[in-house]
Amino acid sequence: MSLKLRLLIIVTLILIFNFVAAGYFMIQNARQAVAAEMASSTQLARGLLINALPTLRFSNDLSERVTLIVDSVRHTRHIRAWFEDMNGQPLIGHEEGVPFTNRPDAPDWFIRLMEPEAVAFRRLITRGSQSYGYLVVEADPSDEVTEVWRDMETLLFLGLFFLTVISSLIYLALLHGLRPLQQLADALGHLEKGDFHARVDTGGAKELKPIQIRFNHMADVLETTMAENHALAGNMLTLQESERRDLARELHDELAPCLFGIRVDLAEIERIAIENKLPDVEEKVSSVKLITSHIQSLVRKMLSRLRPMTLDDLGLVEALRDMLHNWRDRQPEIDWEWDFVGDFTGLADTLQVTVYRVVQECTTNCVRHAEASHVRVEVKREKQYIKVTVTDDGKGLDTSAVKGFGLIGMRERVSALGGKIAFDTAEGQGLQVRVMIPMKSENKK
Repeated sequence: MSLKLRLLIIVTLILIFNFVAAGYFMIQNARQAVAAEMASSTQLARGLLINALPTLRFSNDLSERVTLIVDSVRHTRHIRAWFEDMNGQPLIGHEEGVPFTNRPDAPDWFIRLMEPEAVAFRRLITRGSQSYGYLVVEADPSDEVTEVWRDMETLLFLGLFFLTVISSLIYLALLHGLRPLQQLADALGHLEKGDFHARVDTGGAKELKPIQIRFNHMADVLETTMAENHALAGNMLTLQESERRDLARELHDELAPCLFGIRVDLAEIERIAIENKLPDVEEKVSSVKLITSHIQSLVRKMLSRLRPMTLDDLGLVEALRDMLHNWRDRQPEIDWEWDFVGDFTGLADTLQVTVYRVVQECTTNCVRHAEASHVRVEVKREKQYIKVTVTDDGKGLDTSAVKGFGLIGMRERVSALGGKIAFDTAEGQGLQVRVMIPMKSENKK
C-alpha cells in the first residue's frame, strides 16, 4: 500500500471518528433536551387540566365541556389529549381516519433511539357517584424527534462534504509533497539503465532537499567516473588493437615467410632424397612438412584472432561481406541476409574492429547454438551512431547464456566505446542483438 493511501486512510478514519463522536454527543444532548421538553409540556398541560376540571360540575352538557377542555389542552406544544371511556376507547379528541399518535419523520431506529419514556397524566371524570371515563394527557415528542433528525441529516451532509473536501485537499497536498520522491525514483531508474545524466530538482519540501542534493552529487560522481572508465577502456582497447595489429603484422611479415622458406627447402630436400633413394630422409621430410603445414594453419588462426586481415585489406563493409559469404558457403542450409546502409569510411580503427567482432560473434552463435534457418545482419551509419542488428529465428537465448564469455566480450567492447547492447529473445522465437555505438571524437582517427 502506498504512503499516500495510508496517510489518506488514517486521516479519513480520524475525521469519521470525530463525526461519529459529534453525532453521538449530539444525540445524547438531544435526548436529554427532548425529555426535559416533554416533562415541561406535560406539567403545563396538567396544570391547565387541573384548573379546568372544577368547571365540569357547573356544566349542564358534560360532553361539550370535556370537548372544550381537551381542545384547550391539545393546542399545547408537544401534548396529546383525549377523553376515553372506562374501557379505554377514545371518545373525544380523536377524529375518524386520523392517526391517534403522530409518527416522527425519521427512521425507526432513530425514533427508538430518541423517544423518551412516555409521560402521561390520567384523571377520572365523575359526577356524583357515576364515573364517565378518563381525561388523558400524554407527551408527544414526534416534532422534537423530527427536528433532531433533520439536524442529524444536516450534520451528516456537512460531514460528508467536509470529509470529501478535506480528503481531496490532503490527497493533493500529499501528491505535491511526495512528487520529489517519485522524481527521485525515476532518476534512480535512469541511473540503473546507465543514463548518468539524470538529475532531480532541489525544490519542493525542505526535508527532502538534502537527499536531492546528495543524489545529484552522486550522479555527478557516477557520470564523471563512468566517463573516465569509458575513456580508460577506450584507450586500453585502442592500445590492445594497436598491439594486436603490430603482432599480427610481425607474424605475417616475419614468421609466414620463414615457414614458406622452410617448405621450399623441404621440397628441395625431398627431391634430393628421392633422387638419391634415401627413404629415411624422405620420411623425415614428409613429417616435417606436416608439422610445418600445421604451424602455418595455427599462424593463420592466430592472425585471424589477433586481427581480421580482410579488414585492413578490404575495409569494414567488404570485410563483413566476405565473412558472410564464407558463412553462406559453409552453412548453405541457413538463409543468410545482410544490409549495409551509410558511408563507413573514415571510422576509427577500434570502432571498425568492434563492429566486425560483434557481427562475427553473433553469426558464430547463430551457427553453433541457435539452430536457426534464417539470419539477418544489418549495419547502419546514422548521424551520431553506428547501429548493428543481428536477428535469427532460432531457439532463442537462455538467460544464463547472456553471461557467456563471448557475449561478455561483446558487451565489454561496446561499453568501452560508450555504446549499448541489448538482447531481445524469447524461447523458441529467436534472438535479436542490437548494438548502438556513438561516433565520438575520441573514436575517430
